[in-house]
Amino acid sequence: MNLVDHKKRDAKKVEQMFSNISARYDLLNHVLSLGLDIRWRGKVAQETGKINCDKILDVCTGTGDMAIELCKFWKGNAHIEAIDFSRELIEIGRKKVEKAEFYNKITFREANAESLPFKDEQFDAITITFGLRNIHNRLKALQEFYRVTKPGGCFVCLEFSQPKNQFLAKVYSFYLTKLVPFISLVLGSHPDAYRYLGNTIKDFPTPPELINLIESAGWRDVTYDTLAGGIVAIHRGNK
Repeated sequence: MNLVDHKKRDAKKVEQMFSNISARYDLLNHVLSLGLDIRWRGKVAQETGKINCDKILDVCTGTGDMAIELCKFWKGNAHIEAIDFSRELIEIGRKKVEKAEFYNKITFREANAESLPFKDEQFDAITITFGLRNIHNRLKALQEFYRVTKPGGCFVCLEFSQPKNQFLAKVYSFYLTKLVPFISLVLGSHPDAYRYLGNTIKDFPTPPELINLIESAGWRDVTYDTLAGGIVAIHRGNK
């Protein structure tokens, strides 16, 4: 596998990269986050609980972990539309949803975040976890999220960030650039995909910069909280 340019983020190349690592995608997510990704998704689901939700869109759903977490949080009372551009990841997600017996509550669809296949004002909430980094035109995607959200709805984004503490930042950088590709290789995946991961995290806007980007797409009252010493941040906006 060739290293994908993390600045250009060509949609086809990024999609192919994720499809190539689909077999180890879930295992690596849990191992590399020390299992914290499960707790973080729970916090995203709690954010959607601040409003009444009947229909939620989970963008860049991958294998559906966030969609399943939303379904658990809402106890099946909200329908979840889950989209991703990788057919291989979606197929794994469908099997997980069947096993969890949520197949009537979660609908998967292959789609691009920059051009959503939905009419205006369809959803009460939009969620995206660890996906915004991989989108080529982030502003366009954020505008699409705004378009398909109902007035009074919300947007919740969970994304990797950079720790402010200098010591932690150096340790984290070493972990991303050296350890993560090595661990992925040991676990039978492609280290280039995880080098790309590290590059996208380093190049991603800071939480205050991301607030400006989200607001420029139309969202209001945008706030953020950092978790795990600043390794991740949750942003929330309202329509």
